[in-house]
Parts: sequence; C-alpha cells; structure tokens
Amino acid sequence: MSLVPLKLAAFGATVPPVVRSGIRWIHDDGHACRANEIVAWCNVRVGVPTVNGTFSDEARDLQIAFATRVAGTLKRGADTSLGGFLDRLPELERWQVGQTIGHVELRAGEDANGHALRPMFVAGRRVVEVAEDRSGLLTGWHDRLRAWWGDGDAPPSTLMGLGICDQSTLFRGDAVPFHDWFAATRGPAHVVFVPDHVLAPCAAVLTEQLRRTPDEARAIRDDFTQTFARLAPSPEDWMFAGSLVAAVLRSPLGERLEVLGTSGVVPARGVDALVLSVGAEQPRLWRHRTLGYAISVHGYRLKEAGPALSSWLLREFESVRQGVDDARRDYDALIAALRAHGVGAILVMNAMSTSSYDDVTTYASYDAPLSTMIGSVRAKELNLMLHDVARAHDVSIVDNDAMAAELGAARHLTDSVHGSGALHAALRADILRILRERGVAGFEPV
Repeated sequence: MSLVPLKLAAFGATVPPVVRSGIRWIHDDGHACRANEIVAWCNVRVGVPTVNGTFSDEARDLQIAFATRVAGTLKRGADTSLGGFLDRLPELERWQVGQTIGHVELRAGEDANGHALRPMFVAGRRVVEVAEDRSGLLTGWHDRLRAWWGDGDAPPSTLMGLGICDQSTLFRGDAVPFHDWFAATRGPAHVVFVPDHVLAPCAAVLTEQLRRTPDEARAIRDDFTQTFARLAPSPEDWMFAGSLVAAVLRSPLGERLEVLGTSGVVPARGVDALVLSVGAEQPRLWRHRTLGYAISVHGYRLKEAGPALSSWLLREFESVRQGVDDARRDYDALIAALRAHGVGAILVMNAMSTSSYDDVTTYASYDAPLSTMIGSVRAKELNLMLHDVARAHDVSIVDNDAMAAELGAARHLTDSVHGSGALHAALRADILRILRERGVAGFEPV
C-alpha cells in the first residue's frame, strides 16, 4: 500500500492572490474513489473584486471541485473543514500551492501518476447579486453557468448550450455540476450553459442579440424604464421584467470569458461548438411596436408574472404568430450571423414529435395549418424543417426524438420536453460523438 498526497495546484506566476474557504468533503474517510471522481470542493476568490476585474461577475460563485486522478481509498486531511461560513466564504486562508489536504491510498503495485489532485473550476453569474445561496456547488439563481479543468496549459475549447429546459440537466448533470462532460473528455475543455429562466433563446432573439448595437441597447433600456414604471409594478413585476430585459440586452455568444489554469488567467477561445434547441421556436413572439426587437417568453412564465408585466406586453408589444416557415427564415439568418461571428460547430437538438398527452382521434375539427393548433404536429414539422437547415448549412442534429423513442418516451420523456438521466446520458454521448467527428479539440475521449 502507498499513500498519494492530494496537493493544491499551481495557477501561474502572474495570477493575483487566490484565497479560499475551508474544504467541503463529499465523501467520508475510507471512501473507495474512482479515477477522476470529485471528492471535495471549496469557494475561491482571485484578486481583489472590482467592477471589471478578473471573474468580476462570478466573484461570489467561483468554486474549485477536486478530483482524484487515481483510484484508491480516500484519507481526508485533519482541520481542512471548519464548518459554518468558513466553509462557504473564500476568507479562510491564502491558496498555498502544494498544500496537502488529504491522501489516496493505492493498492499494491498501482502507479501514483504524480500527485493525485485535479482541480475543476465551476463558476456562475447570478441574475442578481442578492440571489444568495452557497449551500453547494453552483447553487443559486444564475443566468450563466460554466466549468473547466484547471490543469491545462493551452486555452480550452468552448462548448456552449443555448437551449430551453431540455438542455438544463443535460449540461449541468444530476450530481456534481458539469462533471459528466469532463469525466468523458481528455481536455482542455470549457463547457458553458445559459438557462432560459425568463427569455427563450429562439433564433430570432439570438440573431438580434448578436447584431444589436450599443445605441440600440441603450434605447431598449431607456424605453423600458420609462414605460414600465407607469404601470405601478409590484416588486415581483420589477424582478421578472428587469431580469427579462437584462437577458434581452445581453448576447451570451459575444461575452468575453476567462479561465484560470496552470498558465494563469487566460481568455477562453471563441465558441467552438454551440448546441441549440429547436424547441425554443414557440408559436408566438412578442415584437416591440416602436423599437422592433423581439421577446420570447414561455407561456407558463407569463401566467406566473404579475399584472403589470402583462399590461406592458399588451401595450408596448405586438403578438406575432411564428409558423414553421418563419422559424426556417430565422434559422437561416441566425446561422449566417453565427458563421460571421466565428462560431465553429453548430448542433441543434430536435423536438420529441409524439406526446403521451395526445388524445386526438380526428383532425377534422382543427383549422389548418395543424402546426398552429397541435403541439406534436408542430414538433414534427419543426423537425422536418431542421433537416432542411442541416443540409443547407452543415449543421448537426442531436436526435432527441429518436433517442427518446428508443428508450421509451412514456418513461424517459413523459411531457415531450423534460428528459430522464438515462436520456440525457445518451444525448451527452451523442454530442461528444459529433464534436469528435467534427474535430473540436479538447473533447477527445479519456
């Protein structure tokens, strides 16, 4: 038997001082670790927080998860966890390169492969800073979440998910956030997910975000503050509407992202691969009557919002029907904008085209086109449209429809949108297959 130390990594000579919280252990002493299994994490802060400083918009939700490079028996270090807020706030002590926080006991004859600790960074940008929750890894209300291995020398390749809730747990995973991606890839890789909490990322909205000028953004912001305040909104209305407009004004595809690793703080490369969801193409858009910009909001969100938001939409926006041909036009425009922006591989998740909720025995009572009346018909037509887009623009389809049918949609995709862990594992494997076939670096198998 031999003990391999779990040592804190180095992050480059030019990195500002790093401070950390206590270590929060996932497993007890004696746990049988797998190679690359996450066993602990801590909160960290890089340098002094400033408005435009390093990780400034993720300063309170920047964490390092620790993976063991080798399999063996976990031996936790003494006094690494003090509990309470000392395990939540990055105020306990300076990051000490080479500090041993525990050991892995190897079986006889196994190779230690150097020190056994591998850092995986996770970071979240909060919708609002007061949305405070440090109870776990990436807990809280975030409008962007991301992760990367912290031991790579080169800038990592970036995979971004910009979909609806069909992507949420697919990207984040069920247990340790994002770890399912990194357990299957050699790296260096950087995985980003942008949730659809208030704004559905349909093609029209994404294209406008990419092309919007600072003057246009300023006009949208000024118009919102002037018109919405007249409606005597409640605090809940302000929170929803403010989050919605903030999401409209931000282009996730154009944001500069930095990563920390052995070479220090370096900018991530542009988006090397993007995963979209055709399910984001809803039957209706809200288009501003004077400024012309589009908003797409899930119907159930509008029902949860207060009366001021509904009044604002009805007064200031026009409800525009979006047929399948309109979705095709919007996809053509979006893909052209993405190519011009330098986005690499483009993948689109198709929609589940059958539903366990369908009980239609005859279509005679429905007006044409059926895609405006029946969700499963619209999904089928969107999927057909997506095949035309894929052929025309060299886009890859992530076949959610076929995988759900093969696994059994009644059990693994019961409402046609929200999938099971088994379905998401299959989809994740298919996305990785596509990335490897398209030669996206960093996502090669371990």
